[in-house]
Amino acid sequence: MIDEYIRSVLIFAGIHVIAAYSFYVPFKTGQISLGQAGFMGVGAYAAGIVTAKLGLPFPLGLLFGGVVAGLVGIGVGFPALRIRGIYLLLLTLGFAEIVQVVILTWDYTGGAQGFQNIPFLEDALVWIYGIIALLVVFFARLERSSLGRAMDAVHEDETAAEVMGVDVVRIKLFAFGLGAFIAGLAGALFAHYSTYVDSVTFNILVGVEILMFVLVGGGFSYWGPLFGAMFLSLLPEFLRALRDPMELIPLSWTEHAPWNQIYDAVYEFLDFENEKRLIVYGLVLILMMVLRPQGLITRSTIRPFQLVQRRMHNA
Repeated sequence: MIDEYIRSVLIFAGIHVIAAYSFYVPFKTGQISLGQAGFMGVGAYAAGIVTAKLGLPFPLGLLFGGVVAGLVGIGVGFPALRIRGIYLLLLTLGFAEIVQVVILTWDYTGGAQGFQNIPFLEDALVWIYGIIALLVVFFARLERSSLGRAMDAVHEDETAAEVMGVDVVRIKLFAFGLGAFIAGLAGALFAHYSTYVDSVTFNILVGVEILMFVLVGGGFSYWGPLFGAMFLSLLPEFLRALRDPMELIPLSWTEHAPWNQIYDAVYEFLDFENEKRLIVYGLVLILMMVLRPQGLITRSTIRPFQLVQRRMHNA
């Protein structure tokens, strides 16, 4: 049996991985979205309505949450077709804010009181890591497919890709819709594990976190979002564990200034309550941008493993 604390950490880390993959899909076509938190909110509420309001089983709620979020993503993707860069960020950010306002004023799901009494998902760990395994297999196949190469071509140069016969509009809408679908799954899983969501559960900070997962892990390989989300999700837990060894330091070593102030400040910082983990995320991101701007995992990093895999397959 897994300790409940470790189980909870692994569950939320897994949800972060799924959310990171939702950002990776549109990013693969050159679209940077801060609206993934909004799509998670859509998926969470859609799935919650199916299970809590209609009494249907969780698998139907999960699928419904993903499909509704995916359809909304396609709708958002249409105005995003002709804009890029900061304007796309602003558009998706505006979408996420609209979702928050709608959730806040929607009395059917509790409005400002939040959506309560969502059925608890007992085997959340199995569902989450099962979906992650499916996503890894899917992206591994996508990487070697003509569709994956077309998405990479759109990312590099839309005009050149269109000249080569790539349907840029269809590719970008597919990427936006699929990313929103995956975000909807992440939101549905979060809602059924926490059993409560409200208008601030999927705020702009969640969208920034998802962006950081991919930037730190690496956005040019499908392993990047997985490693980035796991690394940043588990890092605060590791640093929080450093408080226990600090308690073993003799009081005589820290009772005099300035050591007592330094000790108290470090001990207080390592509790990571509220948004303190974002400070660590920011520091890690700054270091990554200076030392390894391409992220932890790149295509060159995994190329030796791919060569070994191909040799074993050919043998």
